Amino acid sequence: MGSNKLMKDVNLYNILIKGCRKCGKLDLAMDLFGELSLKGLKPNVRTYTVTISVLCQQGLFGEANNLLRKMEENGCSPNSVTCNVIVQEFLKQKAFQEAEILLEEMIIRGFSPDSATFEMLLHHIPSKGQDSPMRIIIQKLTNKQ
Repeated sequence: MGSNKLMKDVNLYNILIKGCRKCGKLDLAMDLFGELSLKGLKPNVRTYTVTISVLCQQGLFGEANNLLRKMEENGCSPNSVTCNVIVQEFLKQKAFQEAEILLEEMIIRGFSPDSATFEMLLHHIPSKGQDSPMRIIIQKLTNKQ
């Protein structure tokens, strides 16, 4: 794909990275992300969102958080979709502490979990007894509205 004119479009990379993620070709997805800078292309919010999702699927939560910070440093602010996708990936991988931190950041930014994220959160709240961090976050979210 090296010299192909199509590969000079970040949106095509977004499609390819997302396709690699869905097919389980996570290393190829990361290679494609790395190729962007070699081509002089600047990742957009979709590129970062899907790439962070790939890192989460690999269990590389520290790297996912680092890429989220790098995204902001590069002038590309995460949006509600970005935050929801990442929280969902954290919850799927049972990385509850990371999900909690990002949910707190979402609240500060004025973003709310979407219905899929909320449903996942509810599944991780103990049905009886003790308070959980997820329950406290849901209380914050409901008090906000």
